[in-house]
Amino acid sequence: MKHFLYELKQPLIKSDLKRFLVEGILSSIIFGAFIGALDFYLTVYFQSILSIFTFLIFYYFLSNRLFRSFNQYHIIYSILSVVFLLIGVYMMGFTSQIFYLEVITGNIALYHKFLNPLIYFDFVWKWSFDISVIFFNLLYILIYVWICRTIYMQMKR
Repeated sequence: MKHFLYELKQPLIKSDLKRFLVEGILSSIIFGAFIGALDFYLTVYFQSILSIFTFLIFYYFLSNRLFRSFNQYHIIYSILSVVFLLIGVYMMGFTSQIFYLEVITGNIALYHKFLNPLIYFDFVWKWSFDISVIFFNLLYILIYVWICRTIYMQMKR
C-alpha cells in the first residue's frame, strides 16, 4: 500500500495526462462502438462464441493506443486504462444491442432500456443452478480479471 501511495505522489505531466485522456475516451467510445457492430455481425450471422475475439481485438487496440499516448509513465495511466477498457466494453454491448433493436426487431424506440451499464456485466451477479451458466460466468470473470490485469501491466512496460 505504501508503494502505491508513493507512486501516486510522483509528478504528473499535464500534457501527457490530457493526451492520454483524449485518446482513451475517443478510443473507448468510437472503437468500442465499431467493435460492438462487428460483435453484432458475428453473433447474428455466425456463432456467439466468436464474440470473445472482438473483445480481444478491442483490448489489443486499446492497450497499444494508450501506451503510445504518453511519454513518462505514471500509475494513474494504468488505472485509467482499466476504466477505459470497461467503458469500451459498455459501448460494445450498447452498440450491439442498438443494432439488434434496429435490424432484428425494427423498433429502436426502446433504446433507453439498454443504457444501464449493469446489463453488460451481468455475469458478475446473475447466477443460477445450471452448471453451464456457472461455468461461463466463471470463465467470463477470469477473462475480465486477466485482461484488466494485463492492460494494467502493459501500461508499465
